Amino acid sequence: MRIVYRYLRPLSVVFVRSTGPFEKSAIAAWSRMLGWLDDNEMRATLDVGIGFMRDNPSEVGPFLRRYDACVAVRPGVGPDLAAGIGRQTLPGGAFAAYSHVGSHVEIPRLFSQLHRDWVPRRGLSVDYGRPFIEIYKSDPAKIAAGERVTELLVPVGAVIERAGTGMDAVAA
Repeated sequence: MRIVYRYLRPLSVVFVRSTGPFEKSAIAAWSRMLGWLDDNEMRATLDVGIGFMRDNPSEVGPFLRRYDACVAVRPGVGPDLAAGIGRQTLPGGAFAAYSHVGSHVEIPRLFSQLHRDWVPRRGLSVDYGRPFIEIYKSDPAKIAAGERVTELLVPVGAVIERAGTGMDAVAA
């Protein structure tokens, strides 16, 4: 698993929110977002889609978890409150990033592996105050499931042990 570090700037997006277990809420949110994009003839002009998991599963029950399907705001793409399309700014910061090629079905397992195994082994901490993010680089209507590219981003902060003091300092 090849992991890189990435810094994202805050990004203004339009979004559709769905609530429930992420496996179901992500599908529901993307179905509504892609339908809206198709209805307004905007889907073909998009570069990426962004999935935004707002809640930590260890703190929020499955039926209360919020998932946002997002696309960047740009000319011609803006909020449509009548259609349930809102606007928000995604927070930026440092992330551990893994580029996954394959089915979206594998994403939950990969996120678990990233935040439970990989991040701590590298001397980092997961910043649960920020969301986990999926950047979908392939349109599922055009690319076969086994060839889809999705970048998985886990928010991180450094954990630095001060030599000789036995104390840990956390740097965000």
